[in-house]
Amino acid sequence: MIVRALAAASLLIAAATPALAAPPQLLNKTVLVSWSESAQQKLPDGRTITEQISRTRTVYVSSAGRVFVKSVQRGSGGGGKSAEVAPGSSNTSLNFKGNTLVGHAIFAGFARQVVVSFDPAFSSCTVDVTYGRSGGPRTWKSFDGQRTIELLSLSLGGTSCSIRDGNALAS
Repeated sequence: MIVRALAAASLLIAAATPALAAPPQLLNKTVLVSWSESAQQKLPDGRTITEQISRTRTVYVSSAGRVFVKSVQRGSGGGGKSAEVAPGSSNTSLNFKGNTLVGHAIFAGFARQVVVSFDPAFSSCTVDVTYGRSGGPRTWKSFDGQRTIELLSLSLGGTSCSIRDGNALAS
């Protein structure tokens, strides 16, 4: 089953592939992307819970076209995590394709694709988040990384995307 939502902003914790240059209109700019998810999850002890998860990606494109990403996830249960990814990271993918920025994340049994589409002037953006299932149980790690949680269902909620001048990661 594929869950799909046209939204505003979702990038993965990723860094751009050096071969695909950033559009010059995005140099020295920050793209702020966020979305929410409602995830019905089965915990290792057998309990089923529904957690509201907010995801934020802050993507800075340097004046040299290098892409830096800060990823923040927060759950309604109080857990959360953040990570920073520098250009050239091999654990995820993020690529520019014309007026879009495409990212992928692969989990056990499913994957997420995030496509950020920019207007022709690169002054605004929208996001399309797609989840696909590959068979077998769908699992991911808890925010603390200590438990494997089975994902029973997932629905996307509110999203946003915006672009601003400068490096929002510098502060």
